[in-house]
Amino acid sequence: MNLLLLDPAEVTGGEAVLPGGDRRARHLREVLRASVGQRLRAGLVRGAIGEAEVLSVAPDVRLRLALAGPAAPPPSIELVSAVPRPKALSRLVQTAAAFGVARIDLVNAWRVDRSYFESPRLAPAALAADVRLGCEQGGTTWVPDIAVHRLLMPFLAAARWPAGATRLVAHPRGESFVEEVVAPGRTGAIALAVGPEGGWIDRELASWGELGFRAVRLGAAVLRTDTAVAALLAQIDLLRRLPG
Repeated sequence: MNLLLLDPAEVTGGEAVLPGGDRRARHLREVLRASVGQRLRAGLVRGAIGEAEVLSVAPDVRLRLALAGPAAPPPSIELVSAVPRPKALSRLVQTAAAFGVARIDLVNAWRVDRSYFESPRLAPAALAADVRLGCEQGGTTWVPDIAVHRLLMPFLAAARWPAGATRLVAHPRGESFVEEVVAPGRTGAIALAVGPEGGWIDRELASWGELGFRAVRLGAAVLRTDTAVAALLAQIDLLRRLPG
């Protein structure tokens, strides 16, 4: 936990109380060994970041907050990912949230095993927990919206991406490398779609192309979906930080 995330409703008069059984309270006591007077990095969901001073640790954890500055703006990347294998799903969602994305849409595709949609890891509460864990790891207060779509084509028909966004659909045999589409130093909105293991089928790629998405690849390696998400977000972050 690199950032203690609190909901605005948990804060009253500049203080917050975490019940003793709360996951965050247990983590503060058992992992971080928090003590009275210790200061921790803290923030409000989609709000400001600052510090929390520990006032007590038992039976509940009581904190005094000092949050400075305005809320950070929403991240400029929206991620669409084919649903991965259940054991990789939490890793994918947490990684994306840690990097900082505005929202995550998990979609079906021809090469997605239909049994994946029966996994309890796709339950709303499980996904909400994963995005929180990712934000705590990455140190960001922007908790992304996350949704599951069992049908790809209706999702594409209804989806709306930010005006002027660079639209990328990742594919092992994409026509361009990422850096040929996302110029160094370029900021601005990006819509990124990552396919299932084995990639999108031709019909799906054509549908993305009709919406203005350019097919891109990272390199020679063919990656699992969760690994590809991490690699793509890292490469985009690097490209944005390089001089234009």
